[in-house]
Amino acid sequence: MTSPRNQFRVAATSAELAQFRRDAWRLYQPVAPVAVEAFGQTWQLRPGLTFTPFANAVRCTAHCAFCSEELQRYDGHQLTAKRLIDDYPAYFARLQAVLRPFRGLPLGLSLSGLEATAEPQWLRELLASLGAAEAAGSVFDEKVLYTNGSGFVLSPDLAPALQDFGLTRLELSRCHDDEAVNQQIMRFNRNQPMRHNAVYAATVRTLHQHVAVKNSCILTREGIASLPDVERYLAWAAGLGVRRVVFRELSRLEGSYLPNRFTEWIEAQRVPIEPLLAAVVPTLEEPRPGWQYAGSTFGYYYYNEHYRWQGTDVIFETSSYPALQAANATGVLQKLILHSDGTLAGDWDPDSHVLSRLDAPAAAPQP
Repeated sequence: MTSPRNQFRVAATSAELAQFRRDAWRLYQPVAPVAVEAFGQTWQLRPGLTFTPFANAVRCTAHCAFCSEELQRYDGHQLTAKRLIDDYPAYFARLQAVLRPFRGLPLGLSLSGLEATAEPQWLRELLASLGAAEAAGSVFDEKVLYTNGSGFVLSPDLAPALQDFGLTRLELSRCHDDEAVNQQIMRFNRNQPMRHNAVYAATVRTLHQHVAVKNSCILTREGIASLPDVERYLAWAAGLGVRRVVFRELSRLEGSYLPNRFTEWIEAQRVPIEPLLAAVVPTLEEPRPGWQYAGSTFGYYYYNEHYRWQGTDVIFETSSYPALQAANATGVLQKLILHSDGTLAGDWDPDSHVLSRLDAPAAAPQP
């Protein structure tokens, strides 16, 4: 079974599962690209690629120790995370313009970047603008919001707005079931109530009334690091009504980024996924009690294993930034990103794989 974005297979034997784990994303088979005329030239697009309007209206409400927006490649130029959107009408006019050439082409919508809920008015206008694009012929066959959830505390109207928009799911970041440990990793601003477990729990229960909630937990040595940790976290999440959880290994950098305190923290805190997978299902014939293997997903730079545990869908994920960059280097666009300076690019670096800079809205440096 496959989707426009990845390939799903179920290992039939323990030997095949071992191969999946060994080769991971390298087993992904690229599909034939789609040619699209846009901005004066022909572009090759990976079918099912996602569109990201980079969320950067205000600074993030947390300062996660693993933040990918603080990483800079050796061949990188600038970071979108360092610029703010300060002209909403111009930005949303630009959004409509960059989507126009891709009308009728199914795209995934990935609402990510910094924290989309941190500026509720921007998110409301974003949803309205994207809704207008859909009415004009844009097709978003999957809509996902990646968030730390902070904005829902003071702006609970965002949840029904996302429901009305038709959000497929909300991926809610939480790195530990103990709020003190979670704070050491996610580092919410002091004025953010979401740092407290009681507020988090109440928010999750409210979100359930409007959208599908999937917990996202980054594996770290000081946080969730072992299978008993995983099972404790799952029991805690289930107590909040969460029935889908992903545990992500910190993305493998493999020396492709300039050293800084974030790369140092990532490498020091990395919890490799392989020992956890071996503990869950050493072989298909002898899984850990309570765990059932459901299949594996292969993406162009990531690999997932899917399980069921006491009524909860559990995913373990590993990914490689060098593999992502290698896919970008093929000349086939893997993703579309509208950066906060108005640049439409096929890369997280707004100066790389640029499709268009026309009519770019003004953006202001962060203080």
